[in-house]
Amino acid sequence: MMRSQPWRQAALLVPLLGALPAAHAGTVTVEFLHPESYTDVHVEGDVNVQVLQPLAQGLKRLGQRLPADRTLVIQVSDIDLAGDWRPPPRLGLEVRVMTPASWPRIDLHYQLKDASGRDLQAGDAEIKDMGYQDSITTLIDSTPLRYEQKMLRDWFSRTFPNPGP
Repeated sequence: MMRSQPWRQAALLVPLLGALPAAHAGTVTVEFLHPESYTDVHVEGDVNVQVLQPLAQGLKRLGQRLPADRTLVIQVSDIDLAGDWRPPPRLGLEVRVMTPASWPRIDLHYQLKDASGRDLQAGDAEIKDMGYQDSITTLIDSTPLRYEQKMLRDWFSRTFPNPGP
């Protein structure tokens, strides 16, 4: 008699779970307050396209975990990206140097509201990840803003641990 292997059963369920409709679908609005005065959002190209839009999209994806009748309003007041931007002396290329002392930080104010607009939860947060280089996941990940996105996911999970109704 062959013994059941739990991992095989789980592997069969994964495609089925992906076909289920999302149980939650909260709304997130993100506003960037005076991005021109942020500590460090220097990137090659358009800051809006390279930094602000991807961070807003990541927060909106996180909002899908909230109940459908909830709205999360986020106002970002400062961003300091992981690493330090250092212009090289001659090459004309932009370089971001990652050091343990140059951790990412995002300051924001948030309000979680119910369907009637009543505040359920609100606060100010200085989100930072001083150990941003310690995770093997982010070290092997090459997507832009991986440190900042992970930091926001961790903050969201801590701040809204039970997104149910």
